Amino acid sequence: MALLKSIDTESGVATIYWNIGSIQENFRGKCTDVLCYGYVSQEAREAGKQPLNSFHLYFAGDDYVAGADRSALYSIIKHRPEFEGAEDA
Repeated sequence: MALLKSIDTESGVATIYWNIGSIQENFRGKCTDVLCYGYVSQEAREAGKQPLNSFHLYFAGDDYVAGADRSALYSIIKHRPEFEGAEDA
């Protein structure tokens, strides 16, 4: 699973295909850190190309869901301002 959302890098190249690269959850602290990587396309990711962009997202308080799997996290991410309007890939 991944998300489709065109977000320009600082150099102006559009990254369109976004996937979760890592998840770190702190059950005691009730928070989750998620790192999303952005690629030019799904084909670029599948070919092993390096991501062109990344977002580090932090979920705590009302945004925190204990034990959320990747599918649930993608749904949560789509509600963040950075990924408003994103579609499932």
